[in-house]
Amino acid sequence: MSYYCDFESAAAAVDGMLSELVKEQFGDMPRGELDAIREFVFRDFMHYLATRAGIYNWRRFSEKKARQVLCIYIERMWGKLWDLAAEWFALWKMKWNQRVRLVFSEDEFKRATQSVKWASGLDSVMRNIDLSELRLFVVAHLIRNGEVAGVEQIAEYLIRDELNSLVEKFGPEKTVEMYKSGEVAARLLQRINSLRNVTDPLLLLKFDFGRTPVS
Repeated sequence: MSYYCDFESAAAAVDGMLSELVKEQFGDMPRGELDAIREFVFRDFMHYLATRAGIYNWRRFSEKKARQVLCIYIERMWGKLWDLAAEWFALWKMKWNQRVRLVFSEDEFKRATQSVKWASGLDSVMRNIDLSELRLFVVAHLIRNGEVAGVEQIAEYLIRDELNSLVEKFGPEKTVEMYKSGEVAARLLQRINSLRNVTDPLLLLKFDFGRTPVS
């Protein structure tokens, strides 16, 4: 008989535990910012647990199977999870302060991003590769290298930036070939490893005047 684990209940329990840590550290923030921070913390910690559980090492990823395996992992670890979360959160907060830059106006956001230009063939490349697989690969290696804050967004930036660079240099078709050969993954892994020597922010987060996260 197979064992069924209620992932939604397990995730809600983790979210409740993390909310206490967030309130302790960021309780003086406006509500909109606090909710955004809590969402980042929850998603980042779930990625961290999935990486610890070995889920992102699977050759073929299945979200349904991943939710069950992660749920069971959370249940089995529950007695130690608070201590694990507190230790992780201390690292997360340090990385959040290091890697994330907050802006609160459209003008400030535009000034910060005006130099970003994407190659015309980038979208075509992203439609012709397995982005989900590449994202999980990058997220897992970010976490293994101690980058635990904003991992989804940082992974997305690194992938787009690397692919954009390759499209500009080699063109869309050659870039897809490089992805299939594993060269794109190897280049991304090299970039992830090099982050140890980088102290600059990697993620720009914008809030509107009502303190509600919009980007």
